[in-house]
Amino acid sequence: MSSLSRAMTALVMTVVAFTLVPGAAADDVYHSEHMTLEPVGSAPLRTGFVENIHANGPAIYAQEIYVLNGAAPNTDYEVHLVAYAFDPGCEGAPSDFGSAPLTTNRAGNGRAKRVFRPNDVPAELRDATHGIRWVISTAGTTVYETRCTAVTLD
Repeated sequence: MSSLSRAMTALVMTVVAFTLVPGAAADDVYHSEHMTLEPVGSAPLRTGFVENIHANGPAIYAQEIYVLNGAAPNTDYEVHLVAYAFDPGCEGAPSDFGSAPLTTNRAGNGRAKRVFRPNDVPAELRDATHGIRWVISTAGTTVYETRCTAVTLD
C-alpha cells in the first residue's frame, strides 16, 4: 500500500471514528471542510491539505488533520492556525491561534492533528464568523498555506 493510500485510509478511518463518538453531533452551523495547501515559492509539494472538522461535542469542539505528501523529506514543520476575528474575508490583522508540529518522513510525507476542547474556544468568539487560514512553516519561513475560509462558530 502506498503512502498516499495509507494516508487516505487513515483519514477515512479517523473521520468515521470521529462520527461514531457518543454525544458528538455534527455542527449545524459549520460543517467539515477540506482545504488544499499550496506551496509558497519553490517549496516542494505533491499534495497537501487541512481537514477542518467541527463537532461541537461535549469533549471535542473541533479537530484539524494536516497532511503533506511529497514535501521536503525529514523536515520538521509547524502548522499555524491564523485567525481573523470577526473578519471572514481575512483582510484585517490576523492572530496566531497556536501551532501543531508535523514531521515528514524520508519520502516527504507527514500527518498530524490538533484537537480543540470546548474550553479552548473563547466565549467572545462564539456565535460569530471569522476568517481562517492555515500556514505551515519550517525554520521560521512559510512554505505552504491555504486560502482564506469563513468559519462560523456556535
